[in-house]
Amino acid sequence: MKTPITVLQEMMMKLGQIPEYECVAQSGPQHQATFEFRCKALGESVSASARSKREAKQEAARAMLLCLSTIGHRVPPPFATEFTQPSHSNQSTGECSEGKAPTVDSRSYVALLKELCEEYKLPGVEYALVADTGPAHMRLFSVRASIGLHSRDASGTTKRQARQKAAADLYLFLRENLSRLTHDFVEEQALVRAHERAMERLVETTPAPWKPDLGQRVSEYHYGLISHTGECTARSRRRLPVVLDQCLRRAMVDTDPEKRMAARAVLSETDDIEEAAERAAAALELQTCWETLDPLHVLKLDAAPALAFSGHSRADAARAALRYLRRALRDVSPPPPAAL
Repeated sequence: MKTPITVLQEMMMKLGQIPEYECVAQSGPQHQATFEFRCKALGESVSASARSKREAKQEAARAMLLCLSTIGHRVPPPFATEFTQPSHSNQSTGECSEGKAPTVDSRSYVALLKELCEEYKLPGVEYALVADTGPAHMRLFSVRASIGLHSRDASGTTKRQARQKAAADLYLFLRENLSRLTHDFVEEQALVRAHERAMERLVETTPAPWKPDLGQRVSEYHYGLISHTGECTARSRRRLPVVLDQCLRRAMVDTDPEKRMAARAVLSETDDIEEAAERAAAALELQTCWETLDPLHVLKLDAAPALAFSGHSRADAARAALRYLRRALRDVSPPPPAAL
């Protein structure tokens, strides 16, 4: 997430200007000093104070962004909305912020306290419900937030509200007493990290939609396709003789013997393959039909069932048809002799 200084700098660069920062005051003892920074941009001037120069400069830039937003400039969120600061932190003043009512602090101190502990290797925060009083319609809960030997108690009408108040009190206590060690802790960045972690946990706990198990990776699909094609080809080859025999018997069992003899005579003439196939089919009273399915040529015979022969050329398709007809005429046994 971009800091207020970065956002303000980018805005001013687009307008051909540069914001001005100035440290105008330093107050308090050396171990607990407070710095005040002034920011000037587009004719506006605002100031803000904090426990370190870095934080004071960031808050001055934040106040300037809020000021520019109120006078009509397009400021990216969340810097275009105002929120109150905790009691320990910056107090911003300026011409643009006068006369505005304070808004409710929407930050999660539970998340801030957790990020503070993780960043500075502090023990984890422990929350405990210490009291539950009042009637059913006006319950009052008391929650204690503890880190090591330090703890703070807070009350609220809900457990969540009491936990938030206790975390806020403990967080402000740690920031005030560890200001030198935690001066580089940026609350906005900590809130962004906490939000990202919460979204990661939500994604992890959300069940994925059901999807069928394909049984193989997409990158290995061609291996499975080759295997499947090979299995289908092997099964087809095993069944081919049986299917051919069935077709032969069905095609030739009712064929007139004279027609079969004429077809055999035609099959012995193999000078012109295509002509021989067509003449043999005509002898068996089968109609022929040629089709081209690039790069294959197909010869169809209207037998029962219908037959089709293919090849890379018309001659190859005709040659396949001739082989089929020779086998059909050879396998059909001659009719028994007529009785005297």
